[in-house]
Amino acid sequence: MKKCIFFCALLCCVYIKPAAQTSFFDDAGTEGDTGNTFDFSSDSSASSENARTFEFSGFASTQMRMYPHKDLKRTDALPVFGINLKYNAPNTELDAHFKCNALTIADYPLDLIDECTVRAYIGDFVLSAGKMKIVWGRGDMLHVLDVFNANDFTDFTIPAYINRRIAEPMVHLAYNAPIPLRVEAVWTPLMTPDRIALKGPWEPTQIKDVKRKTINFMKSDRFSNAFPTEKVESIMYSTIKDSLTTATGSPATVTTNFPELSDVEINEIVNKRPLIERPAVRATLMALSGKPITFDISGVLTEEKIDKIAKAESKKYTKLVREEFEKQISRGAKIIEDFRFDECVKIGMNAFMPDMNQIKYGQYGLRLSGSAGPVDMAGQYYYGRYKTPSVNTEKLISEAMAGGNIRDCVYYDPVHIFGADLAAAIAMFNLKSEAAYYMTYDFKGTDPAVHNNSVQWLLGFDVDIPLNNINLNVQNIGSYIIGFKNVKQNNADGKFDMDWNAAEKPTNNKIVCNISDSWLHETLTDSLTVIWGIEHNDAVIMPRIKYKIKDEFYIEGMGAYIYAKDKKSEFSAWKNNHFVQVCFEYKF
Repeated sequence: MKKCIFFCALLCCVYIKPAAQTSFFDDAGTEGDTGNTFDFSSDSSASSENARTFEFSGFASTQMRMYPHKDLKRTDALPVFGINLKYNAPNTELDAHFKCNALTIADYPLDLIDECTVRAYIGDFVLSAGKMKIVWGRGDMLHVLDVFNANDFTDFTIPAYINRRIAEPMVHLAYNAPIPLRVEAVWTPLMTPDRIALKGPWEPTQIKDVKRKTINFMKSDRFSNAFPTEKVESIMYSTIKDSLTTATGSPATVTTNFPELSDVEINEIVNKRPLIERPAVRATLMALSGKPITFDISGVLTEEKIDKIAKAESKKYTKLVREEFEKQISRGAKIIEDFRFDECVKIGMNAFMPDMNQIKYGQYGLRLSGSAGPVDMAGQYYYGRYKTPSVNTEKLISEAMAGGNIRDCVYYDPVHIFGADLAAAIAMFNLKSEAAYYMTYDFKGTDPAVHNNSVQWLLGFDVDIPLNNINLNVQNIGSYIIGFKNVKQNNADGKFDMDWNAAEKPTNNKIVCNISDSWLHETLTDSLTVIWGIEHNDAVIMPRIKYKIKDEFYIEGMGAYIYAKDKKSEFSAWKNNHFVQVCFEYKF
């Protein structure tokens, strides 16, 4: 009987909410936020305390995009379909969002459940659990305090902020005090990393840069100066031993002692070698000096070579060491080149690394927010991890040259974040700000594999201009890396530092400006967004216009122009990704 009521209501009793003007700077809500409401209360005259309602809504959209640049000449068609379900009881509710996105569903099938939250209202407490998105901070689609959910950058930053956030399994407890004070506590058992495009026009260059820079470093003279001698000794001794020694009792073997070499003799041999070979030669000669070695004369060495070793003609053996060292560099470079770093961003896949289903990847947070007159303010603490991976290149080279597991060289830095935000209405301006201190365990800033401590901020305002329905929103989001001089030194030494940037500056500021308007009783909306990277000399310009054709059927046109001054620009890899697109969307 209930199924019959449901389908009859779906076909005949549709309730459609009036469309609100959408803005580029709108954190609230998701796609398809209009809904149909069905009342399943057993008695229509019952009090509101006993009422139970079921809301059903959804959307379907098709987006067609063209990249006209001669290097791309690419056209994409992206269908998206979503369904939203919400059930309300007097003290509990269920809110679920399902979305099928053709761009990501193949790599991330778990995204079919976009969000799924159960919630209980217990006096002054609200307990929520499920796959959720939580927004902390006062900014408009830009935040330095909203850190629990990762970002989906597979389509760059084009989708609205809330739609590119990745829902996380979490528990959220909120206490609403009798005074203007709210206390929130959040725990997530897992940590989902930021996603990047694994192919197509929005694939970043950072992954390829790590490989290229590491391999070039291994083959340069700087490798000899920067790579620790004890690492070379460990690698080369085990390598020479394993490649030249056979098991006891194997046929065609000869055992001899490597000649005892003094420091003077070692220096004499080492100084004759090219710079890149010296640490390997020195470490190996010191490790083997006077030690017994069993050689397999049937394959690796001839009897003539063994005789020369026995006669202390170590110069010839030094050549063997050099050849073995070069082989290890080539083999290590090949392992790094073939390794798929992009797998580190694929959650839910068998190849994902590292294993994020560990207690240490849990996230914790506490937030206190309140108001005093016209001022809203909050303070918060978060412990978790950076959502972008770090690469320990020194360990990477060691493991690669020794034929080890280089997956362990990619990880996510632990971070403590202390922050506060403030918002106030002054005259016709709505002011908003966020500030945060990101604290890692590299307090001196000397470890290239760990992010330095940093200060990050957001400052902005929006104002309604008394001309038609124009709204102007301007925000500055920026960061300052503490101890950047050490980052520069690491780069000069040939080390890949996680905080290095092409602009070679400790600060990174962006000005984001959006102006929007609406016409024809809000059936026609338009906006223009401009993003300017101050230090990196780049910019993005995105115009957008949306028209409500009939009922809840919309057509939207938008485009983007990306400017990058040179290779030091942050968006230089995407400077040719200008595009125009049209999107048809129906909400129900």
